[in-house]
Amino acid sequence: MKLDLQSYFPGLLLWLSNKVSSSASSLYREKFQIAVTDWRMLSYFMIYPWSTASKAAELMGLDKASVSRSIGMLMAKGWLKSRPLGLRKIEYKVTPSGAKLHNAVFKLAIAREKALFEGFSVDERQLLIAMMHRMLNNLKAVEKVGRDPAQQ
Repeated sequence: MKLDLQSYFPGLLLWLSNKVSSSASSLYREKFQIAVTDWRMLSYFMIYPWSTASKAAELMGLDKASVSRSIGMLMAKGWLKSRPLGLRKIEYKVTPSGAKLHNAVFKLAIAREKALFEGFSVDERQLLIAMMHRMLNNLKAVEKVGRDPAQQ
């Protein structure tokens, strides 16, 4: 038995994700001196101002160490500001200079997304996005595979 790498969906998804992420990281470093994780954090806090790092990590499936490093860099550059929330919790929000950076990167990110969907009809794009959301909803079931005695 061996995987058919041309049709094994988790492999194709990983391949696509890695390639898109790697090329974005290279571009964002060149143009803005930030990495993809930094862009993700900036975007997250634009959408969810005064949220926590742990919520960002959980939503995006990122490890807390890389989120922490990214937040530290964004804070040092003045692109995020923080406020304490009780004992040991900190909330973050994008600063005006961070919003300016976000908007510049956003334009490139949307242009890259448009290029990724080149040759897709509007209906195909909507269908693919809907299917991706269905797969996201199946993640709990995926995580149980191999761990749940009923599925062995």
